[in-house]
Amino acid sequence: MTTFDPQIAILVTASVALKKEGGGVQRCTHEYITVLEAAGLRLHTVAYPFEHRLLVRILRKFHKRPYKDSMPRGMAAIVRAAAIEHRAGWVLLNQTEAAPLAAELADLRASGVRIGLLSHGTDSCDYIHLVRARAELHGGPPISARDARWLGGLIFAEQEQHRNLDAIFCLSETDRHLEQWLGGNNVSLLPRVIADKTLNWSPVAGRIGTVGTLTHGPNYEGIVLLCRALATQPAGSIRFRIVGTPVNLGQKLAAEFPFVDYLGGLSDTDLAAEASTWCAFANPIFCYPRGCSTKLAVPLEWRIPIATTRAGARGYVWDESLVPFVETPSELAILIRRLADPAEAALQLPAVRTLAERSPRPADLAAIVRRTLR
Repeated sequence: MTTFDPQIAILVTASVALKKEGGGVQRCTHEYITVLEAAGLRLHTVAYPFEHRLLVRILRKFHKRPYKDSMPRGMAAIVRAAAIEHRAGWVLLNQTEAAPLAAELADLRASGVRIGLLSHGTDSCDYIHLVRARAELHGGPPISARDARWLGGLIFAEQEQHRNLDAIFCLSETDRHLEQWLGGNNVSLLPRVIADKTLNWSPVAGRIGTVGTLTHGPNYEGIVLLCRALATQPAGSIRFRIVGTPVNLGQKLAAEFPFVDYLGGLSDTDLAAEASTWCAFANPIFCYPRGCSTKLAVPLEWRIPIATTRAGARGYVWDESLVPFVETPSELAILIRRLADPAEAALQLPAVRTLAERSPRPADLAAIVRRTLR
């Protein structure tokens, strides 16, 4: 009979999540890996490509099912074999797309292997915002019976997944409550780790910048709402510089709001050079989507001034006495107008540095991992 070692884990993840550069999924995946290894776990990775077979693509189009058809067939057998080969005491599923494997590995769980989820948030949490923004921002159809059925299907599927998990790690306090509401036990929050990538800050008066994937509904909605608030008064010297893709949405913003400079997608090197000229980094998030606002870690690492909402700072260890939150688009627009003055923005620098330096280190979060997986 195989003896499984709780210090060995199989990490099951989409291969795209392991890329060195990318967005929030890649950043959070690498943070999870760093913290798990800091906790002493020996990881063996089983990566899978996104399922692209023709039949599956047809099913997605005409018979889409919650949490189905994302992984190639036979993944459970591959994971089971890896766990037995390496005597892994844990199987850790990265993102909810992999969560259905937990039910398929019931026999492995019965043999003593425990199953955990590295959550990036639930699909249901984002879908409800996607449908709302579709109607409010893009002139799409209102909420339909089909939307209601899909949302209900997502929630019931997520509830069923949680019945087969022994531990869940999540990225924000909001997610922790949602995971518990869905029936998750042994749920732990791992706040964001902030590195030191201090920029040589040389702000140009009036420049405010932001970064984000524009197809992510909460990102695009937040930028539009902020721009509308800024547009209620003459822009003056303010230039709102947006970095992100796709190009068509960025160009649409630049065409609608004359104070927007759309810069497209930039490499990490070019982005750092551009951001060194910003008076402040704006983080306009006005709803509570899944996961955390990963892009907020970027200005904290750069140690440059920040204008963020409370919703935009979920998942971070934060001290409002240092850098206060705002709540509404109009409040954020007022703050941005003030920080667009380099002298005013410079007053925030010591507070941002302190916030960043007080953020947890991987070793701090490793202690949480060890308690959760014991």
